[in-house]
Amino acid sequence: MKHVKKIMAAALSLPLLSLAGCQSIPSYSADYAKSRSAVQGVALDEEKALDIGTRFTSAFNTLGTPAFVERAGSLYADPLFINDTLSQFSSKQNLVQHFQGMNKRVSNVSVKLLNTSYHQDSAYVHWHMAYDFKMFGTTRSMDSFGISEIKVNADNKIIFQQDFWDPANGLYRSLPYVGGVYSWLLPFKN
Repeated sequence: MKHVKKIMAAALSLPLLSLAGCQSIPSYSADYAKSRSAVQGVALDEEKALDIGTRFTSAFNTLGTPAFVERAGSLYADPLFINDTLSQFSSKQNLVQHFQGMNKRVSNVSVKLLNTSYHQDSAYVHWHMAYDFKMFGTTRSMDSFGISEIKVNADNKIIFQQDFWDPANGLYRSLPYVGGVYSWLLPFKN
């Protein structure tokens, strides 16, 4: 059985390795570093950071409802830099399309603001999100902790957002089929 797993893993990885070798995809780290230094938000204080965190978590608490796309969309400026760990956007239009897709798959959302802090023009919003996610005809309850680094412009619109959270434990492990493959490929990550 052990040999079968090794053979299957090798067989499955060859197409992936060959595809990965065909295209060079830049690391999001370079985009983050470049955008973080290029995008300048307004200077913050404790009150402003708390306001950003409250508006952000309040909007995302409506995820999965008809109000979400409009509420969340109103938080953002155009152009912008946003990386939510799974996707990266530079236009509000593309971000709103992403929100529309998310809204169809998620329900029973609860986003709690744990705390906020700031440094110069960056607010750091520490949050906990619990939700039900539909995929492959199955709905799973999931939750994740994360921190979003957010910069806003003079109109109080988000112009920069980098989310830091663990999609492996907050999403992938709970998905039907995907979670089993993930656990099989990375058995040391319990």
